[in-house]
Amino acid sequence: MQYLTELQNWINKNKDDILSTLSQLIQIPTENLPPSGNEKPGQEYLYNKVSKFIPDKDIDVFEVEEVSGIEEHPLFFPTMENMKKIYKNRPNLVARLRGTGGGSSICFSGHIDTMPAGKEKWNVFTNPFSGEIKDGKIYGRGSLDMKAGTLAGFYALKCLKDLKVDLKGNVYAESVVDEENGGVNGTIAARLRYPDINFAILAEPTDLAVGIETIGGSDWKVEVIEKGPGGIGTDIELPNPIYKLAKVALALQKYDKEVLGRIEPPSTFSRDMRLRLLTYQFSSGGSTYLESGSVPIKGHMYFWLEAFEYMSENYVREKFMEFMRNELAIYDDFKDSFPKFERVIRFLYGHKTNTNHPAMTSIRNAYKDLGLQCKEQGIPLAMDAFAFKEVSNTEVVVIGPSGKNPHGIDEYVDIDSFLNLIKIMVLTAIDYCS
Repeated sequence: MQYLTELQNWINKNKDDILSTLSQLIQIPTENLPPSGNEKPGQEYLYNKVSKFIPDKDIDVFEVEEVSGIEEHPLFFPTMENMKKIYKNRPNLVARLRGTGGGSSICFSGHIDTMPAGKEKWNVFTNPFSGEIKDGKIYGRGSLDMKAGTLAGFYALKCLKDLKVDLKGNVYAESVVDEENGGVNGTIAARLRYPDINFAILAEPTDLAVGIETIGGSDWKVEVIEKGPGGIGTDIELPNPIYKLAKVALALQKYDKEVLGRIEPPSTFSRDMRLRLLTYQFSSGGSTYLESGSVPIKGHMYFWLEAFEYMSENYVREKFMEFMRNELAIYDDFKDSFPKFERVIRFLYGHKTNTNHPAMTSIRNAYKDLGLQCKEQGIPLAMDAFAFKEVSNTEVVVIGPSGKNPHGIDEYVDIDSFLNLIKIMVLTAIDYCS
């Protein structure tokens, strides 16, 4: 319970500044736009904030390709749909609060990039980058996924600094680039640069649950191509890829319901949780009437296919492709031209936390001191958590704020949970790094 009163007083004193900073950070578009992204203005804003309380020698701003050996690393994913990823002017940002030495280290990790705002109209506030507050919520693209979680780590450092807490171990806060769209190379770069941090809290949204397991998955593309010139006419038969795509879509739906829907989830997840296959796009022959004047010869769909932590990439692919081959074999359409299935982004592995790690005891103590329920459970989201243990010596758990609609319209983060996340981080660091 030590420092609890001081922590609460610090939150009350700094609340307006914290919320104003988050609002301004949301107002800076930092969309992931493959093959590049516009994260730099957000990182510069964070740097200007952090440099007011962390000396420059303990702030590291670096680009992905500056990290030695990253392009040779087996987890480095250099392309997306045959486009080479571009990392110029997309820096990572890491800040360190130095301990006195001899203690365990912890990192609060988040990503600054967001999914694009899209073209759909937002309702609560029409500007998708408003950062406006209503009914205890802050709205805007990236508010929940994951500028609030990312910013919480830096304010945890500021709180520890202001309270003059005597820590033996170092405490880090980081903002990485290129997590969305299956990027993860920003996280890999940070792990290679700081391989020996003992523990990390990854602040993806969890409703303050302690995420001890996550799922995996990947985006896929299926494409069908017909022989012939397309167009219109009465002298030739014009096979239509849309009919083939419709059959593929039905097979995908069947895989979602009858295969994924029957896989029992691991014990960390709720009993009604299940893996999903989500179809994102069905496209052939354009999208408007003026493009629809002829029979197309190509068509494609994009879809998301999930996996549990114990499933390897090869297992997922082989099981899925075997089903699709068998399911589509009943149609004459596919005897001579089977659809082309390919992964669009990297395969995101699931992760599992070692719940016996000493930092987990510190987390449980923090929740207890704050009077919060410590729910240790699986989180049905895919993310970059797997990279921590695959690339470095860092154990990781996922704890983030509450909110709604990440990647969607009217995305928001709950303010109280955001502030509680800062408190959890501070108390965990005090207990674990002292």
